[in-house]
Amino acid sequence: MNVTVRPELLSWARNRASLTVAELAQRVGTAKNPAPIAEWESSGVPVVMPVRKLELIAEKTRVPFGMLFLSEPPVEKLPVKDFRRPIAGGTQKPSLNLLDTLLENELRKSWLSEQLQSDGEEPLEFIGSATTNSDIQNLAAEIRTKLRITTTDRAANRKNADAVLWMIGRLEESRITAIRKGFAGSATRRSLDRTEFKGFALADPFAPFIFINGKDWIGSQMFTIAHELVHLWLGISAMPSGDWFSPSDEPIEQFCNQVAAEILMPADEVAALWQANQTARQNSEKIAQRFKVSSLALLFRARNTGLITERVLQATRQELQAAFEAVEPESKSGGGNFYNNAGIHLGKRFIREVLTRTLEGRTLYSEAFDLLGTRKTSVLHEMAQKFL
Repeated sequence: MNVTVRPELLSWARNRASLTVAELAQRVGTAKNPAPIAEWESSGVPVVMPVRKLELIAEKTRVPFGMLFLSEPPVEKLPVKDFRRPIAGGTQKPSLNLLDTLLENELRKSWLSEQLQSDGEEPLEFIGSATTNSDIQNLAAEIRTKLRITTTDRAANRKNADAVLWMIGRLEESRITAIRKGFAGSATRRSLDRTEFKGFALADPFAPFIFINGKDWIGSQMFTIAHELVHLWLGISAMPSGDWFSPSDEPIEQFCNQVAAEILMPADEVAALWQANQTARQNSEKIAQRFKVSSLALLFRARNTGLITERVLQATRQELQAAFEAVEPESKSGGGNFYNNAGIHLGKRFIREVLTRTLEGRTLYSEAFDLLGTRKTSVLHEMAQKFL
């Protein structure tokens, strides 16, 4: 049996899956006899092919089969406010990896929220408690106090990577599920692109989630956490612009950046540590170590608080950028022990909530498998040994 499909739908499905023509041709055909994907896409007329071949294309591109029969490619939008900057030539379309990651965490958030509400849990009073008219310093101080993320405690961590994990732990203690992951689903080969997004926040009064792209620079991950916390206090589920150092056209993003900077690098503390007899680079590198942020972030903070001029910032920025990328490699979120990584990739609190309900018979094993990304009962029991 043959079916007819528009060539633009084939191109859309392939691009959505981030596959080249050659890659899809081999996956649908064979290395010696690849499918004529390029010919089909460039034909300009509806393509007739066996239904099994189209089913294979849908499978390899992870597109619902029925969508390939639409009259034109759908415009997929994120189910959260998308503050990412448009790229040249149009809007920044979300990749399949981003869509799957967002959907996966949205489903987990919804499940946990329903469970906590049915248990009679009280909503978290801080979700949606702020507005963009809130005082920046007061709000930053409130967030630091509520989550117990003081600069003194953060400074006690030896490295930036340790401080990120410490921050995640503090969030989880306050019923915020914090997830850091560098790939989509359970396939480590589906690497997330740090240039596409740095993280996102899912605001919910019972089960707020923060996701951190584990492929991003460690120094940037700290700012992502702080920025997303502000989104939660505003009660806004959002995908941030991710450009922490450029002025934003979005008032909400500008506000979140200002509060995040004050959370991590309080203006009065930065001023007290700044040494007039040292260069901007020396000050930025030394003070950044205390706050466990990148020296580049500290340099911009110094400019924004009047400690240095724009001219000094621009003169120092390039050398600090190079130094930052040399000493702050991207996080290695793949590999290692599965059970140790699970606490980071799923959130320890979330794992405990799923396992407790499953072992008590309140959640089906089949549902627990979907929520935790496994198909083995033995894995669930091993996770119970580690996390309960």
